[in-house]
This record gives sequence, C-alpha cells and structure tokens, in this order.
Amino acid sequence: MPGSFSVFDSLAEHLIATLAPRSALDIGCGAGKYGQMLARLAPQCRRSAIEPEASYVEQYRLNDLYAEVLNCSAADWQARAQSLDAQFDLVILGDCIEHMPKSAGLDLLNFLAYRSAYILVLAPEFVVQGVVGGVASEAHVSVWSERDLGWHDLWAWENCRSVGLYLLRGYLPVGPALSHVVEGVNALSLPIHEFHDRQSVVRPARLRLVDHGRETSYRPA
Repeated sequence: MPGSFSVFDSLAEHLIATLAPRSALDIGCGAGKYGQMLARLAPQCRRSAIEPEASYVEQYRLNDLYAEVLNCSAADWQARAQSLDAQFDLVILGDCIEHMPKSAGLDLLNFLAYRSAYILVLAPEFVVQGVVGGVASEAHVSVWSERDLGWHDLWAWENCRSVGLYLLRGYLPVGPALSHVVEGVNALSLPIHEFHDRQSVVRPARLRLVDHGRETSYRPA
C-alpha cells in the first residue's frame, strides 16, 4: 500500500500550486503520488525523494519522476552530514509520518523546520495497518493529530474522515505568507473527498490557522 488516501487531494494540489516550490523533498514517496502532483502543478520544481523500500524505486520508476531518489530512512538521511545544509521550498510527508516512531517523527519535523519554507504533512489517525505485502515499513506505529504540533509557532490544519492535513511554516523566508495561503483556501470551498473516491465531495475544506506569536523580527510570516 505505497499510496495515499484521496481525502485531501484537491487541497494538496491547491497548496502545491499556490506555494509554487522550486525545490521539494518527498519523504516516503511510495508510488510517487505527490511527485506526480509536483510535476504537474510546479513543473519548474526540482524534485527529490526519500524511499526506504528499495523495491518501490524500480516498481514505480521513481528515478524517472524525481531528480534524486535516496533509498534510506528519513532518520538515516538526517544523520548525513550533507543534510545539515539541505534547503527546500517544500517538504512533503504524505501518509508517511505514521510509519515512524513518534520520537523519530518529531525529530524529523524539528530538523525540517530549519531547512524548509513549508512542510506539508498528511496522516491518518485511526487507520489500523500492519505489514503489507511483506513490507514491514508499511505498518502504522504512531498516532498523529494537531495535538502533536503545539511546539511549533506557525501552522495550519484540517481534519476529515480520520485523516489530518498539517501545513507548517518553516524558517526559510521563501514563498507566500501562511495567513494568505489559509485565506485563499478558505475562500475557494475546495472539496474534501472520501478515502478512495476522488470524485466524491464530503464538505468544503477549511484550514484553521495556529499562530503562537513570537517576539522576533526574522520569522517568516
């Protein structure tokens, strides 16, 4: 099951088009769903990916979709010295972070805050999943919700059909202000879909902004 629920497909597509990244990292890219969105909606973007399951790289021809595919875990990537200087306009974790221990996921989000302008996270909260097709890394091992992001100063979120979407503002000063992104989404009535039915409409998406004001002159808006 190296894919992602369709619940927030329309919202994710809008966010990618709005942010218009010139560099993006797709962590746990699986079959390349978000890489395909990036290719279509931000064609100028240099796409990189991390995928720990080696068989997916060949099966889904990921090297044709991304400029670089690293066959390792996100934690292994963090440990590389060259990753300390990495910078991305957008990092995507699409139905991925729940496959990591909570401690590893929090470490990763903190690491990425310094190395990205935006971090887009999509994660199911109540979906039970074990080993799939003999791939142990497909098991769900941690639970994520907006309650896990209280440490971050500026982010937005939506939840529907047991799936959460979280857009965190990183510390790199690139891209539109998060408040403008949220206002744009909420003015459009973008559809939220059922789990596996892109044609369905559950209700319009509405992002909720969380802004823990900090006394700093350099934080991106």
